[in-house]
Amino acid sequence: MPDSQTPTAALALLDAAGAAVVAAWGGALTRASSEPEADARAMSDDGLLRANDALAHLARVVESLQVRIAAELDERCSGIAGDDLAKAHGFTTPERLIAQTTGGRYADAVKLVAVGRATSSRTSFTAGPLPPKRPALARAVERGEVGVEAAEVIRRFLDRVELRAAPEELAEAEALLVERAPVVGADGLGLLVKRLEARLDPDGVKPREDELRAARGLRVWQDAAGMVRVRGAFDPVGGAIVKTAIDALVGAELHRARDARPSFGARAGAASLAASAGAGASGAAAGPADDVVAETRTIAQLNADALADLARHALGCADIPALRTVTVVVRADAEALRTGRGAATIDGIEQPVSLDTVRELAATAGIAPMLIGRGELPLRLGRSARLFSPAQKLALAERDGGCAWPACPRPPGQTEAHHLAWWGRDHGTSDLDNGILLCSHHHHRVHDDGWTIRIRDGSSWFIPPAHLDPEQRPRAGNRPVEREFSARLARARAVA
Repeated sequence: MPDSQTPTAALALLDAAGAAVVAAWGGALTRASSEPEADARAMSDDGLLRANDALAHLARVVESLQVRIAAELDERCSGIAGDDLAKAHGFTTPERLIAQTTGGRYADAVKLVAVGRATSSRTSFTAGPLPPKRPALARAVERGEVGVEAAEVIRRFLDRVELRAAPEELAEAEALLVERAPVVGADGLGLLVKRLEARLDPDGVKPREDELRAARGLRVWQDAAGMVRVRGAFDPVGGAIVKTAIDALVGAELHRARDARPSFGARAGAASLAASAGAGASGAAAGPADDVVAETRTIAQLNADALADLARHALGCADIPALRTVTVVVRADAEALRTGRGAATIDGIEQPVSLDTVRELAATAGIAPMLIGRGELPLRLGRSARLFSPAQKLALAERDGGCAWPACPRPPGQTEAHHLAWWGRDHGTSDLDNGILLCSHHHHRVHDDGWTIRIRDGSSWFIPPAHLDPEQRPRAGNRPVEREFSARLARARAVA
């Protein structure tokens, strides 16, 4: 019998992960506290992040042990009366037993058992030992690098394409997804899986596309409150057109709101100027106040307004024959407009609108404030948009796949071309080897925090400033999963 005080091999990682939590928690405290909630409030910013990371690792290690237990429970549930552990305790399946024990969802118990089956060693027909069906995934789960949620995404994908992919392709796909999972998480794996599935099963792309197209639909109706509701689903091509148009208009509004916001230095300078001017200048405006000009709409509201702007433009577009004779008719009584008392109606819409709305419509008749096609979109992408040509951005998108920042999911259409050697400070050139795609947020982070970016062998590496990482350890940037998979497969075949 093993010593009960000596941790087994299975618990060694749990002991280490628990000790790491204790060390991170204690090291994060900046003052004494007497309550659990007070501990978190007493932590420094860096300490809070370290404690969060340590707890996340501990949770994944616990999940890895749950996976092992679930696999063994499944092994001991044969479905035969008298030889089934779950049935002996009143449960129809091991998943039901696990869900009852954990108090969690049945679906989560199903994932534990499924991942357990895929990552446990097996027995051959001759009673000999066999490695796990998914060995790379098994190692990552055991070490607490990949949680159950992400492991189940990988397992389902590999099982789905197993019969249509060569063994070496399947092995490289598994290794790639296991490597990416800790960076992108379960949500980010969804995009990678779609791209890899198209690579491993190209014949299945068209049938899946046809299924999605057949399932498209859009419904527009009015609810009891007077709102016009829209609910629909688009196939990839149609959806890309709608999404790109809306994203462009919303992006223009967000850029304009950002550019209109004065910097901290400008606000401080304006406040100082106003203070020095004294009471006699109290009525003078030193510049627009943030709360006056700031954009207050939510993203959902911006999306709704963008869709309405697109439809408004289409109604005034002479190039669309079906819309040439179509007009939005607003009906209002002339006397009501004169006196200001009353309401108006819009043909086809049940909910009345105010006379103020009628006046706004009359004042803006024939005007499209965001007129697409005449170069008047107020979409400002800064110097990068002017200096890198559209053809260069297409070439950068082929290399970077979108925003190159590690794990950022932004597609190429939501990125800006950044000069690695800055245009002004470093006199950098607008050449492909000096460019990289970044979304607006990460573009600002690179400039504001002082990140250094290097390109080596077609891959990007992000080197943090010393104040963020004293060791300045490079982080691998994003790369199109198709290109990375091809490179890995080529290396594997070269070795073989």
